[in-house]
Amino acid sequence: MEQPDPADFESLIADRSGFLRVLTAAPRSKRDLSELFDCSRSTIDRVLRSLADAYLVEYRDGEWHATAAGVCAYRKHDEYASFLTDLADAAPILAALPTETPIGEAFLAGSTAHIAENSVPDAVLDVMLCSVRGASVVRGLVPKALAGSATEFYEAAVTDDSATLDLVLDGAVFDRLYELNPQETKDALDKPSVTLFCGTIPWAFGLWIADETEVGVVVYTEQGIQGCILNDTKTAVEWATEQYESVEQEAEALLKSSAVDSFTPPIGQYSTCAD
Repeated sequence: MEQPDPADFESLIADRSGFLRVLTAAPRSKRDLSELFDCSRSTIDRVLRSLADAYLVEYRDGEWHATAAGVCAYRKHDEYASFLTDLADAAPILAALPTETPIGEAFLAGSTAHIAENSVPDAVLDVMLCSVRGASVVRGLVPKALAGSATEFYEAAVTDDSATLDLVLDGAVFDRLYELNPQETKDALDKPSVTLFCGTIPWAFGLWIADETEVGVVVYTEQGIQGCILNDTKTAVEWATEQYESVEQEAEALLKSSAVDSFTPPIGQYSTCAD
């Protein structure tokens, strides 16, 4: 038995995926296929012959069936085509990131992209706020502070005293938040259900995990926000959890403001980081 050429095999599967999809669902007669695809019998003959030569279909009991290889080929092609659709949707957002980024298939497969509009770029933040609003547990990485968005995120994530919020803030983010909202920042530090960390976030995107059921990425530019990408698949949640934990374990918890006699904002020094 002659093995198919891999390049020809790939091209055949892509070109004839519609036939493989139909035959994967159920066996069909040649007449059924002719009616379904509105093709002549001679065209159907040619397609089936090419698929049979590649061991993707076979004729049994008066009908054409997808083989085990045919079913596997169709499912893998369908998965790949679906991923390419997700990637194409997210591409304008990912374009703002450096080439070396941990965002890949694990997060992008099954995702939904929300691109910021030029007229109201910050409106895309509503996607993030809706994701965390009402969640019992929210964890996140904050590599950049945008005026106005920090308070909105905090209020959406901590809807009541039972909601838990853990955030790792990078670099001068805490300084910036304290400068913008001093009292709100002190209140957040003193809230028992809120834990803030300072640490190094090695990526140019923010990340959040809501109730271990939905995760999101927000991509920043010098001008603001490029967009958000959300995903609720198990694989994406596992990926986001791994990214978050790799940063948090190296971060330091910020002291509660009530833990010191006189709270002084750690402008440029991060003096509230625990030793």
